[in-house]
Amino acid sequence: MGFLAVLVFGAPLLFAAADDITGAWEMTMDFGGRPSFAQLSIARGADGTLTGKWGNSDLLEVKFADSKLTFVRVIRMPGQDQPMEFKLNYEGTLKDGKIQGKLISEQGEFAANGARVKAKPAILGQWNLAYKIQDRDMKAVLTVSQKPDSSMEATWTSSFGENVISNVKFVDGKLTFTRKTKINDMEFESDFEGTATGDKLSGKMKSQMGEIDVAGERIGGALIGKWALTATSEMGTFTQDLTIFPDMTARYQFFDGEIPVKDLKLDNNVVTFGIEMGFGDQVFELKFKGTLSGKELNGEFTSSQGTSKVTGKKLEAAGAAVGTWELSSTTQQGTRTSTLTIKEDMTGTYKSRDTETPIQDLKVDADQVSFKITREFQGNSVTMEFKGKIEGTTLKGQFISERGAREVTGKKI
Repeated sequence: MGFLAVLVFGAPLLFAAADDITGAWEMTMDFGGRPSFAQLSIARGADGTLTGKWGNSDLLEVKFADSKLTFVRVIRMPGQDQPMEFKLNYEGTLKDGKIQGKLISEQGEFAANGARVKAKPAILGQWNLAYKIQDRDMKAVLTVSQKPDSSMEATWTSSFGENVISNVKFVDGKLTFTRKTKINDMEFESDFEGTATGDKLSGKMKSQMGEIDVAGERIGGALIGKWALTATSEMGTFTQDLTIFPDMTARYQFFDGEIPVKDLKLDNNVVTFGIEMGFGDQVFELKFKGTLSGKELNGEFTSSQGTSKVTGKKLEAAGAAVGTWELSSTTQQGTRTSTLTIKEDMTGTYKSRDTETPIQDLKVDADQVSFKITREFQGNSVTMEFKGKIEGTTLKGQFISERGAREVTGKKI
């Protein structure tokens, strides 16, 4: 199978409710010890039929009955003489809110198991802290991480004694924990409570000796987010997404799949990371080195096959678009209302006439919002694209389809 197996199978999945297959899921696969992920979205039309997408690609023959999910995925890739096409069949079972299944092709089969998508807490990552003890300026690094059971843990590193952090909680944007400090033979305990806003953390450390103001700034904040990277070489031009999470882990989109990024580092404005693809003993490596300048990332990919120039643009986070919007439009039948929900992890749903559909290709650039939805009308699949602008708590735009354009106004609720 070699490197081709990675191209064919290297992707992740997404879905929704406990006993319903619709919504967004993340699927995890393993190829010879190398993890891969994919996003799968499943929607149900008004007539009950299912549609789905694997990344940005449409699925065929999506069926769900008696807790069994099946679909067909078609992969089309450029070839030397003509495009190549591969078919993969998926067979899975939904149980206890999780999907267990496998992808099957002529080359073999791989386990592909899924769980509902959960946004990572925004507090994850490293924070440079600054505070004063009497007239002495102090500095520390706070590292917040999440365990597999979703509980939080943290470390506090400074030149001032030995520190142990416990009781870490992050609720509604507020971070709390207990810090035990040992300096020589002395020990004392303090409690921290602070608020995270974007890349800033402000709070107070309270103990028997009083209160100390603490200010924090996220390490690597300018790099965290989603980037559209365009690589240009003799083979052509390709654009893929690079997603960097608050904990400075990252994934690189590849043929509708997501591959973990290795050794991501930000040193001043120099960004480096590696991507490893392959199967078994066959390995293909890409190494990136570039310069971060505001919302631009420029550099090179190097591999055994040569070098390609890379230009990158940071895609805006959901920001003001996050939340629930009540949309209304005027039709010949009267006023039509629907509900749009956008989440911090840049996923969302559109609900109309008691049918909820995952939104696709969500993009938020400053006050501009766009996305696509695919729905069933009288047995026909119809894709609509929304383009709009946020003005405070109002969202104005249009739904555009082959039937024309429809004006829509929304209010945040």
